Amino acid sequence: MRHAFGLIADAERAIQGQDGELRGKVRLSVPTTYGHYRLPALLQPFMARHPQVSIELSISNRNVDLVAEGYDMAIRLGELADSGLAAKRLGDEAVCLVASPDYLKRAGTPQNLEQLGRHACLPFIMPSSGRQAPWLLHVDGQDIDWLAPARMLVSDDVLGVVSLAQQGLGICQTYHFVAQERLNSG
Repeated sequence: MRHAFGLIADAERAIQGQDGELRGKVRLSVPTTYGHYRLPALLQPFMARHPQVSIELSISNRNVDLVAEGYDMAIRLGELADSGLAAKRLGDEAVCLVASPDYLKRAGTPQNLEQLGRHACLPFIMPSSGRQAPWLLHVDGQDIDWLAPARMLVSDDVLGVVSLAQQGLGICQTYHFVAQERLNSG
């Protein structure tokens, strides 16, 4: 145990200069939604506070191998598999179903799950599994994972479903923070 604490102390000294200021490079991997919508507001004050720290940032939905690829940290959705790595929950984010006003004018606004199933749904294929991500819905007082029927499946860039929905191609589920600005503007 003493050896482990010694390694931690050595690591702390390695990233701090003689003056105690943080310095060095941090390799960070984040998904596209977080990298575009949440991370910039967090990085700006961090970088201003720690000018001797450089960040190598990978914005991708690909699950990286932290150890093999030399990443220091990653932000990902879901539970961490038993890997010996440490994880910290950053929070829960609300999701919503969105479509363009033009699409809803043409196709109508679904009022229930049966009607939603007859719409042009735009699901996303998870890079980690190659499977369709279920939509997280609250129906009749219960949370359910629902596999949206689809004529179009989107992979690799989860923000693609939002762009397609915005252009009137169907309904997608996304984080509320991703859709907020678009919702505010109509």
